Amino acid sequence: MAKKPIVQAGWLQTTAVRVTRVHFLYIAIFMLSTIIFDSWNLITHEMVSQLWTVAVYLLVTNTVLWYVSRMKFSDYHIYAGIILLLVAADTIFSSYVVLLQRGLASKAVALFAIPIVTAATLRSRSTLLAATALSAAAYSVISVRYFYQHYGESFKVELYGTVGFYCSIFFVLAWLLLIIIRPTKEKL
Repeated sequence: MAKKPIVQAGWLQTTAVRVTRVHFLYIAIFMLSTIIFDSWNLITHEMVSQLWTVAVYLLVTNTVLWYVSRMKFSDYHIYAGIILLLVAADTIFSSYVVLLQRGLASKAVALFAIPIVTAATLRSRSTLLAATALSAAAYSVISVRYFYQHYGESFKVELYGTVGFYCSIFFVLAWLLLIIIRPTKEKL
């Protein structure tokens, strides 16, 4: 019997596996911080339950994507799809955590950097900018929605100023990542 040729794993597969492995650490740190905040009674039991649930959903999603990314496929677009699914899952996760932590007042806005940096691993300008736009849209929708559901917790100028500031920072992060992933050929 003739042996089938072994498909060489490309950089996309390696990237997909590495990104999903790093996400295991990300999820573990998030769960550990939830345990610490709960042990000091800084968050309610209901909040702990919701944060834990959304972290487990991300963990399950990441585990499935990690398992699939370890398989050898001849079409390397599958690995890009895995990373894009992870970007979408990260964006949903970040949005939900920001919503749980009082929208505009949330300290979890930094979580939106994770899908942006994850998208940068594909080394595609359009993918990175699309992920950044998705993060900015998700953050602004969550913040505005929370603001109007709990009207009076802050001022409109604070809402739009904060949303504008953080969305701008998302794009600054993306542009800095573009410099890293697409270096110029100029010599200094």
